[in-house]
Amino acid sequence: MGFSVSASTALIFAALFLALGIFYPAMANSYERVQAADADQADRALDQADSDIRIDSTASGEVDVTNNGSTTLPVDETDLLLDGEYQPRSTVTTDVGGNTATDLWLPGETLTLDPDAGLGGVNQVRVVTEHGVSASAVI
Repeated sequence: MGFSVSASTALIFAALFLALGIFYPAMANSYERVQAADADQADRALDQADSDIRIDSTASGEVDVTNNGSTTLPVDETDLLLDGEYQPRSTVTTDVGGNTATDLWLPGETLTLDPDAGLGGVNQVRVVTEHGVSASAVI
């Protein structure tokens, strides 16, 4: 064999080494991202399974909802629908156990939603949490 065969073989091996050096980190990074996304999805599914709410009362134009689950829910991620129509957050006053400044709705606590328009003429109320767990009541 001549020098050209040895040089071309060395060049091919060097190119393969370089290609694998680029390919492996890209594949490892992609695998890690997929694993992290799977873990996040499992966490969201667990939070959804541990969330439960119940509408206790719709008296005096307010909606009282109790967090019966074991997950702490954010107040600003809880939505109110009256007769299927979304109520913007700016038109709904909220308080948890009398505290209007908190954003945490702990298990066992009652969230009071007070829409500016009241509940007059409303037939159905639905409250939806950040995990998609909802409760509804017919007035």
